[in-house]
Amino acid sequence: MAKKAKATETTTVKKARKPYPSYQERIDAADVKIEKLQKLIAERSELIDKTAKLLAERTETLSKNQEQLEKTIAKRERLINNMNRAASGERVRLTPEEAAEKRRAAIAKRRDIKRAEKQKVETLMNALRDKGQTIDDLLESLNK
Repeated sequence: MAKKAKATETTTVKKARKPYPSYQERIDAADVKIEKLQKLIAERSELIDKTAKLLAERTETLSKNQEQLEKTIAKRERLINNMNRAASGERVRLTPEEAAEKRRAAIAKRRDIKRAEKQKVETLMNALRDKGQTIDDLLESLNK
């Protein structure tokens, strides 16, 4: 019990209170906090800008990769179709007479097209002549 008596005999020392800061000290503390927050905001804004730029680059790269994937899939399908078509049967070769007939038909078709174009030009020329205009007048009115 003697030990307990010793503990109670010690006196407690009261701590002195810290004085309340003055207005100027509080203003200085607020200025320091404002500077810290402004720095933090600037750093975070910079980080956000970098992240946005990186996101834009990655989005662009993603769209390019998707386009490449679509092209590759289409190419694969074309190759499969060509393979199946080649396997289904060989190409029929035309006899010399059939090839000559095909050439003659193509030449006749081109000749008809040319004849139709010439007919259109003649019709245009006749219409111009009937109105009393020249080709130069027509070109000038078109260029206006």
